[in-house]
Amino acid sequence: MLPDEDCGIVLRFQESGERFLSLAFFSETQGLYHPLLRPSKKDTRPDLFDTARIKLSKAKQGSLVFASEYSPIRRRSGLSRSYANLTLAARFAEIIRINIQHLPDHQIIFELSSRLFDSLESAPAPKAAYLKTLYLFAKTEGFAVREDWVAGLDRVSRESLAQILRRSLAEQTDDPHLFDSLTLSLENWLSGNADFIIPRNLSA
Repeated sequence: MLPDEDCGIVLRFQESGERFLSLAFFSETQGLYHPLLRPSKKDTRPDLFDTARIKLSKAKQGSLVFASEYSPIRRRSGLSRSYANLTLAARFAEIIRINIQHLPDHQIIFELSSRLFDSLESAPAPKAAYLKTLYLFAKTEGFAVREDWVAGLDRVSRESLAQILRRSLAEQTDDPHLFDSLTLSLENWLSGNADFIIPRNLSA
């Protein structure tokens, strides 16, 4: 049963009819659901990757959920300054949105998502942030990412990954090929071994 009020991250939104926006709203307590919000002049219009508070109500008949009093807690408008960072944020949001039915621990995923979106907005090494988050995400969800994926990497890749995971974002090396190669390998492993759907050629 949905609460009267909830806090979550906007992973996606789209027009629904002439008067509403349909939000893909990810809450650490309720998971992912899709309330309909009627934008008003007094409320701030939702934006991607907002952390926001909304009030909720259900239709008297049917299963529709309506949101009102949209109040941003954390806006991440700085993501729009970098197309590459925005694309990484959108990619991770889609991975969560598409695969959420397989993921029971919403609180951990919510925390990882919040940290990644914050990092992509303001911190260096966006590709390292994405790779580290994807690895932690797989590990905390109980997938054998260390025992299977890492063990299957060649020695140089294992050593590079260990350094990436150990270093802070400020200490990361600038090697796009290395991050792209490891990220693609991990995404392919998640797709082939954890039944994940990984979006391809995603545009923000």
